[in-house]
Amino acid sequence: MAANAASVQTASIGDYVGWLARRWWLVTLAVAVGAVGGLGFAATQPKVYVSETKVLVLQVGQDTSVKVNLDTESQVVRSTTVGDAAAHLLNITEPVDTLVERVSVTVPANTSVLSIAFEAPTVAEAQRGSQAFAQAYLDQRAADAQKNLDVQAAAMRDEISGLTKQLNDVAGQVAALPNNSVDRQRAVQQQQILTQQINTLNNRLIPLLATIVKPGSILSAATKPEGPAKPDLMLYLISGVGIGLLLGLAGALVLDRLDSRIYHSRQIPYRTDVPILMEVPRGRDRSAVADAASALGREFSLLRNVLRVAAGVARGGRPSATDALLICGAAPGPAVEFVVSNLAAAFARSGERVVIVCTDSTSSLPQLLGVAPTQGLGDVIAGEVALDSALYAVPAIRGVSLLSPGRIDPRVELPVAAVSDLLVQLQAQADRVLLATAPPSSAVDAQALSEIAAAVLLVVETRVARAEDVEASIEQVARVQGPLAGMLVVRSPRAARKARKSKAQAQPVAAQPVVPTQAELPRAGRESDQTMVIPRLDGDGERIEFWNPGADKSDKKAVGKRAPVDDNTTADLR
Repeated sequence: MAANAASVQTASIGDYVGWLARRWWLVTLAVAVGAVGGLGFAATQPKVYVSETKVLVLQVGQDTSVKVNLDTESQVVRSTTVGDAAAHLLNITEPVDTLVERVSVTVPANTSVLSIAFEAPTVAEAQRGSQAFAQAYLDQRAADAQKNLDVQAAAMRDEISGLTKQLNDVAGQVAALPNNSVDRQRAVQQQQILTQQINTLNNRLIPLLATIVKPGSILSAATKPEGPAKPDLMLYLISGVGIGLLLGLAGALVLDRLDSRIYHSRQIPYRTDVPILMEVPRGRDRSAVADAASALGREFSLLRNVLRVAAGVARGGRPSATDALLICGAAPGPAVEFVVSNLAAAFARSGERVVIVCTDSTSSLPQLLGVAPTQGLGDVIAGEVALDSALYAVPAIRGVSLLSPGRIDPRVELPVAAVSDLLVQLQAQADRVLLATAPPSSAVDAQALSEIAAAVLLVVETRVARAEDVEASIEQVARVQGPLAGMLVVRSPRAARKARKSKAQAQPVAAQPVVPTQAELPRAGRESDQTMVIPRLDGDGERIEFWNPGADKSDKKAVGKRAPVDDNTTADLR
């Protein structure tokens, strides 16, 4: 039981969860469409096969202390020089730049291995391309190493040739000089130095000429792809699901912002003068009257106590024509019948005699209470039956009687003055009168009757009522200074909308409504047309006047005799 709503409405985690739960179908649909779209887009992409060849890279030359830089070698594989050689091996005329873009090189950690991968539209082409680039790389590396060795050998030969020429010149000097001369001894020493240098260079040249270039080897031939590497179906699927999820959440958020239906009491427009007296949680049984010992029954008993004193507070001390409690919904739905039946049971449990007066011809209140009336309010107003004959005892609730709508045409205004007189008669026989009317948004009866009621209770059914319905209902009651005691929120399940539709279809308006004859009822010093607050127009734009029985003799129709009413179904309240 809540005394009033909070002055500041803040969103909680439950609100966001509820928003997502309400729009789950849109998010699910968007995710499904995104997944299908991702897979469909992947199906339109050309298939790409990847073959991989592993190459062991060895150090070339005599200096084995220098390690091979595999990052540099991977760039060499994708160079235009290697690309030209690979294109020659493949015997294709594809541009080298385009061919090189199809090659990727990776270096496994802590190894001297290059993994050369090649992309192609077919398996065979991928294998041939990967093998060709691996072979072209090794051939290019071997050629570069051999060229380096040849350059080194040529340089040594030139140096040896120069030293040999100098040695020959020194040998001629030694032969020409006397044996005991100083110049001869100096020439002999120079001859020995040159001979030693030539021998050193020869010792270096011989191994260099004997060196065999080994740039590396192919560890494993080009692998055969088991399937296309591109398009990656999982990648496209995840991308489609992600995009669909984002679009679904965005669409659900926009749809929720555009939806003015009320799903929680926090969404009800806040007004300091209209408190929320009670909120019935979702999941409670709406098909029967709550037991007195149940939690819901105790809540309605507390609401009964509040409504007993709410009439005087809501009217601000102004007197009312009747002591009736008017209950109406902000929008058409089954919640009003549920609230009326449980409030009637709550008042009856306290020892009061209760009469329910239903003015809504589309209401299912008689079926909910287990009553099958043949006469009702319309018949009493028409003067065809007495008031006592139209009252039916509710079998499931002791001390509660029902005055059903009877033959009331929903397209005709209800004579509020006549209803007021009936309420005065009922108050002489009962302790509590509950008025169940159609929503103010669909009929003016609720607004007109709120002027003579002691208090008004507005029922807001979630998933059915909208924010503008609540505002309009409060505004219409306020225009006639109706004593609006507060609101009662009924959180209905998702099936509420279907129940509303089936209810509307199950009770169509009669094609030829019966206009009751004149009833000789006492007036309360006012004419029936004075209760008109909001003009109603028919389908042709003509004004619909109040239903004033017998005002026009041409409207009087003969009504056949009725079968006598079974005394067992009559509520004797005297």
